[in-house]
Amino acid sequence: MAAGSEARPNVLIVGAGPTGLTAALELARRGVVPRIVDRKEAPTPLSKAVGISPHSLEVLEPSGVSERLLSAAIKIRRFHFSFREHELGVIDFSVLQHRFNFLLSLPQKDTESIMADALWDFGARVEWRTTLAAMSELGDGVRTQLDTPDGFEEARFDYIFGADGVNSNVRAAMGLGFEGYTHKRQWSIADAEIGDWPYEPQAAHAFLHENGDVGFIIPIGEDRFRAVSNTPDALARIPGNYRVTRLLRSDEFHIPARQAPRYQTARAFLGGDAAHAHSPLGARGMNLGIEDAACFARRLSNGSLDGYTAERWPVGKRWIALSERMLRLAQSNSRTTQTFRNLAFSVVGHVPALQRPLLERIAGLKE
Repeated sequence: MAAGSEARPNVLIVGAGPTGLTAALELARRGVVPRIVDRKEAPTPLSKAVGISPHSLEVLEPSGVSERLLSAAIKIRRFHFSFREHELGVIDFSVLQHRFNFLLSLPQKDTESIMADALWDFGARVEWRTTLAAMSELGDGVRTQLDTPDGFEEARFDYIFGADGVNSNVRAAMGLGFEGYTHKRQWSIADAEIGDWPYEPQAAHAFLHENGDVGFIIPIGEDRFRAVSNTPDALARIPGNYRVTRLLRSDEFHIPARQAPRYQTARAFLGGDAAHAHSPLGARGMNLGIEDAACFARRLSNGSLDGYTAERWPVGKRWIALSERMLRLAQSNSRTTQTFRNLAFSVVGHVPALQRPLLERIAGLKE
């Protein structure tokens, strides 16, 4: 801890998704064991987040989480892009000059479970079914009211980190807005067991259709896949001769493009979807949250929390803008735009040297 700061600050983390769990782990390994609460009953059963980036693996390595993730997940090294079922090109993660030259594929539920288990090793646990009902910042801390399974509890903390998603109670209590918009088009997500898979195994695939529909699919386990589409039925936009042997779960969602005007007040801070939300294209949402959390923990430990927003807000803004451009290109039904996009995908997909700058951004190695 920096000179003049408390040796053991009392920290509350609201939200036990990957962002909140990263904050808890990064604080705990530095000797600050926080309290972490979540309104859910258990880890998220279905979420858009699947890909864990090389930089996130770097962040989570000191806490021992990366080793566990690597043993449980699938290494995705190639991403195929197709239009009208004709392959445009392949993005190859192995061109990254990095020891983690792949995207790790693991359902968020499993990622959260692994992180929560690792947190136990540091003497902390997630308090499920616990909601931040109210909070008020004081000169030297934050007064909170927690709604727990045993009733309401008054508690005081030195700092609070809000990782409680797009409908963040922490952000609302901070008096901050969530500027931007939510796309009207309905998207869908599905996890399924698939037999006779006709495409390259352990690779991700994107299928672009002439009418602007898109379908993305990525393996998440043995004969298990996650599909995402900008249509009501994600699997229907994945062409090919294969069998869906079992639909495990499905859901629908709308894509937001929103950001808080700042990520901190005097004693309260935001990270992950509570601070910024955007499309899943590029696989950066969960990973940006992990990076936010690591930054918060580092700055708390060295006494530089004043610079948190200045470091993280521009990163969120840049990625929202880039993901919106990617979204427009992916679901465009303009013949002119499709021709330009498909040519670009084809060129990049066949020239590995052109892939490296894009992959460095997706990997979190360069913003």
